Formats: sequence, structure tokens, C-alpha cells
Amino acid sequence: MKRLANDQVVALSVGDATVDCRVAALAGGEAALEALMPDEAKLLPAASAGASLVFSHEGRLVMLRGAMYRANGEHDLRFAEKTIASARALVAEQRRKAARLPITLPATLRPLDVDGEPIGEERQLITRDISIGGFAVATGVIGLAVGVRVWFELILTNGAMIGGTARVVRSASEMAGLSFEQIAPADRVRLAGFLASQQTSRAATRPAGAAAAVAASSR
Repeated sequence: MKRLANDQVVALSVGDATVDCRVAALAGGEAALEALMPDEAKLLPAASAGASLVFSHEGRLVMLRGAMYRANGEHDLRFAEKTIASARALVAEQRRKAARLPITLPATLRPLDVDGEPIGEERQLITRDISIGGFAVATGVIGLAVGVRVWFELILTNGAMIGGTARVVRSASEMAGLSFEQIAPADRVRLAGFLASQQTSRAATRPAGAAAAVAASSR
């Protein structure tokens, strides 16, 4: 919690719901949060022990696991971090952050020249997977050359848009992988919150047998 600051933009996630918030106050190991869009606070439950808070700190993303509840009304959101975590849990957390999730999203791409100016036409593509570090798109027969910089815009399943610039790092079999270069801090937090909610949702719906197999393979 020491890495948080008043007025910082964060993403609070519980299950499939992710709400962009502002840190209103920090006290007693808790963060008081205000939803940037007040009506979105209704998407969150009254309380949950399975919440996550995502934000940027010194150019890096931080994801905290903990509990959230409403203190003095519908819009008075509070978050408290879990203070004890095993080494195995910390390692698993890092793996989840780096994991690419097979999610289909609308993606708009446009090539950039050496000065960062748009050239050519926009292409409407579909993502094959996405992670906090980049995404892959199905290009069809007209591929994207490795090294090309593009402007991009992605529409998340909750309707939010994120955009910035990325560079093609691999291209083969009618698919291209891109690595994020420049993306606004708020958009990066929004993406991280979205990925966290997707991971939580997928874990919750995974069959018990599959979950046990994954747990066994990680030992």
C-alpha cells in the first residue's frame, strides 16, 4: 500500500467487474476509493474477499490482492491488501501477470513512419490473445513485417477502449505478435484490471479436475 498515493488512478476488480477509481485517502492500511464514473460503482458487490487493485508505480504495474467493501454508502469504496502470501503464491502471481489470455477483441491498426506519423490505411483486425505486454492479431494473407511500428486501438469486452503504439515482434502463419511501446498509464491500468478480471473469471469456471491437474503440474 506504500506505493499508492492520493489522487492516483487505479483499477479495482472483483470477478468480471472492473471499475476505474481515484485514491481519495490512505489510512490504517486501507485505501478509500472513488469511482471515476460514479454509476460504475454499482457493478461491484457490497463486499468481497477476492478483490484486486492494479496501478502504475515508477513505470511498472503493481497488482495487489485483498478485500473490498463499502464503508459509508454506495460510493465509498475501501480496499485492504492481503498482508501474508507464500512464496509459491507470489511466483504464481508473476506467472499470471505475464500470461497471454486467448481473448478475441476488435483491433484497429495503422502503420507509422519513422517520425511516428500515420501512413497507409487503417486495418480492422481481431486479436488472438492479449497480455499486459502486448497482443497477437490474425492478419490474413496480408501480414505485418517484423519491426513495423503501428498505432493501435483495442475495444475490451466491457466496452472500454485502450490505445497507443506497438511494434511487430513476430509474424508468421497469417498472425502477428505486437509488443506495446507507448500506452497511457490509465489505459495500462485499465488493461491490467481487465486481464485480472478475466483470469479470475476463468479460474472460477474451470472444472475441478482441470484445476487439480494445473495445481499438480505446478508442483
